[in-house]
Amino acid sequence: MAESPQGRRIFLIGFNKCGTTSFHDFFKANGISSVHWRANTLAMAIHRHLHSGHRPLLDGLDQWTAYTDMVCIPGSPWENSNSDGHPLVEACRCFRDLQASYPHSLFILNTRDPMAWVRSRLKHDQGRFAEAYRRALAPIGVQNDAQLVHHWLQEWHEHHAQVLAHFRFQTPQDFLLFHIDHTPHDELFNFLEPHFPLTSRLFPHHHRSPSGG
Repeated sequence: MAESPQGRRIFLIGFNKCGTTSFHDFFKANGISSVHWRANTLAMAIHRHLHSGHRPLLDGLDQWTAYTDMVCIPGSPWENSNSDGHPLVEACRCFRDLQASYPHSLFILNTRDPMAWVRSRLKHDQGRFAEAYRRALAPIGVQNDAQLVHHWLQEWHEHHAQVLAHFRFQTPQDFLLFHIDHTPHDELFNFLEPHFPLTSRLFPHHHRSPSGG
């Protein structure tokens, strides 16, 4: 298995429903130890450490090389929740703090058409994801799908602008913008291969549908 050289890690810093499972499987196929979501615990650890001042951010969950789908939705996993009462966390937005904790790591902004992303999120887990997200945002006035979509799109554009501005000047060589529908896969391979030997050049596609799932 390809371990992280000199502690170098790979962080997927786009939102969920943007190919996170495909990236996770791609990393594993190439012997890169990877973790995906882990039933909220990645995001919960980052949130806890960030707000307590504890560093590094993934202390206790730092045995992997690649980190994908770092989100915590209160009430999930459904029927077996470990996150009731926990804040909503989109830990991909903590990319600056992750870079400070793990210098020289690689950051991939996985992205797609934002309206396709919204449709996929609304459908995710038969609508339970969106329902739980609405409940978490109810204190700030999000009460229906239209308001939820507005919030998601606002977060989307803010996050993308912040990531692109940051990496334009801070270690641009450690950053890749990867549109899951349009970026040639060779760009991903060329980004990773100087640091991690790739044995599989097949990028899988999971959870895709013509309607954007």
